Amino acid sequence: MDTSPPLFSTFTLITEIFVTIGVFYMFYQGYRKNRFPTKVAFLTLFYEIFFNISYMTYRAFVHEVKIPKHEHTPFHLGLAIFHGTFSLVMFVALIALVLVAWRQYKKGENFFKKHAVLTFSFIVLWFIAITSGFFFYFVAYFTEL
Repeated sequence: MDTSPPLFSTFTLITEIFVTIGVFYMFYQGYRKNRFPTKVAFLTLFYEIFFNISYMTYRAFVHEVKIPKHEHTPFHLGLAIFHGTFSLVMFVALIALVLVAWRQYKKGENFFKKHAVLTFSFIVLWFIAITSGFFFYFVAYFTEL
């Protein structure tokens, strides 16, 4: 029996690194350079909408326990619920921040610097969402919990 993670899961995990780099680049350019990288921001949103959100939806509908060690323990369920819910909340927050920041930068206002607490809070929360995804992946496929 094949116990390796699904290819789509691994692909999505790896590409999420690039999405995170895009998100951090957007914040860095906006905060430090007072430039909003519109193409990077909207490409990041596009990718998240069409690939990562569709992946999560797909996994929610077709998930099956095929490997004996993948029994749904309360820990696995809790981690899955936390990661799925928190990631979705962070995605909606990303959409809102991109749209508001884009409008403000078009007016010449450094949105990320003006709202530094919000900016840094978002970055920390995004990092938690991403880290929880990596943790969930490794717990699901490489541990005996």
